[in-house]
Amino acid sequence: MAMVKKAENRELLTPSPIITVTPARAMVDETVRVFASHMLPRQSVTLYAYLISEKQTKWESWGHYITDADGNVRVACQMSQGGTYSGCEPMGLFWSMKPAPGSQKGSRLCRLNVMKPCVAHIQVFRGHLNEKFNIASPIAMTTIERWYIRPGVIRIPITQDDIRGTLFIPNGSGPFPLVIDLWGGGGGIYEYKSSLLASHGFAAAVLTYIDHPDLPGKGADIHYFEEACEFLCRRPDIDSENIGFIGTSHGTSVGLQIASESTIRLNCAVFTNGVFVRSEIGASRAHMAFSVPPGLLCEKDEDGNFLTCDFLNYHRILKEEGEQAFIRVENLSCPSLFLISGDDRCSDPEGHFNQIYKKLKDVGKEHLAEVLRYPQAGHLLEPPYAPLCTLGYAKPPRALTRDASNALYIKFGGSPKPHDVAQEHSWKAILEFLDKHLRNRKRKRLITPSRL
Repeated sequence: MAMVKKAENRELLTPSPIITVTPARAMVDETVRVFASHMLPRQSVTLYAYLISEKQTKWESWGHYITDADGNVRVACQMSQGGTYSGCEPMGLFWSMKPAPGSQKGSRLCRLNVMKPCVAHIQVFRGHLNEKFNIASPIAMTTIERWYIRPGVIRIPITQDDIRGTLFIPNGSGPFPLVIDLWGGGGGIYEYKSSLLASHGFAAAVLTYIDHPDLPGKGADIHYFEEACEFLCRRPDIDSENIGFIGTSHGTSVGLQIASESTIRLNCAVFTNGVFVRSEIGASRAHMAFSVPPGLLCEKDEDGNFLTCDFLNYHRILKEEGEQAFIRVENLSCPSLFLISGDDRCSDPEGHFNQIYKKLKDVGKEHLAEVLRYPQAGHLLEPPYAPLCTLGYAKPPRALTRDASNALYIKFGGSPKPHDVAQEHSWKAILEFLDKHLRNRKRKRLITPSRL
């Protein structure tokens, strides 16, 4: 009887399972360590993560693990047996997230308010589960914060004259090199990349130029960006001698025009999955004001459940209109980094880069073009560990569809793991490229990180 009581007391003293994430507050482009402990040796467990986006969409991920001989799971060095990711993936719980069943088609995890963290919940369940996490009982849980902005970075709305956007100034003493940040053809304003750039020591200005309620009626032409740059460079905390550009998708097309045909003297530029087709970038309050060539129509895809554009033939269609359809990239004068996703389903970045490179080579400027290719990555190359978005919702201009009442879902492409590798590699490459050309050094001495 005494032995039984002794065993019962020992059981009562056994610590409860716990899960910790270190650091519990971190930047979104930083790795964290996930560690679950005080479980039974060689026990099957599921690590489950979820968050609720600002649009109230639930995103979730999970990995199947076997605890070690001490009853622990170290995500950084142990293999996931299944779930939304498999293998040794230290950040698998983040990059493999996907919308929960029943979520709106075309959902994308994109932070709108960078002044608040993205809060993720991580739980541990007994056994290897793939569903019904909402009714199962976790044996351990924790909450972590993922930030897009470091303490001390200043956010300044831009409302000078007709210019609209947001400027981020790094913590510390300036003046700081300036990076102009443009999003793609979806319009609006997305600050998360600029806030991250400022957290790495660059003054970063994200400018809105299409489909934004505060954009003046005249829209944004090339002079809009010249005026914006002139205004920004008057600030004493900005180094007007070191200006860079970073653009995605349609923002690449606009950036190529800025770099090749404007009075703005760029020291370097980064172009991600874009085209060098000229678009009249003037914008009304609602739509891009460029002419859609005949033949660029939307059809239902092979599954018959959403519409997609024939963007892969875009440059071939416009070529019929002659050389005036293309940007004069032969005037490019700054080092340029081109990021190309091989599984981009809504544009043909490889085809367009080849044409750009030929133009540059014809005038002896091919040395200005540096290219990084990611064969299985999709269109949206985000900062590290962001979940892959393979399908995006876009409200199309009337000219793009036969039936303007139809929603337009654009295929972005990509496979989760290769896309994650591409995002992590490309973000590091972007920071090194900007460092080299805007601070004239390799990326060795960054700003001292503020403790979150």
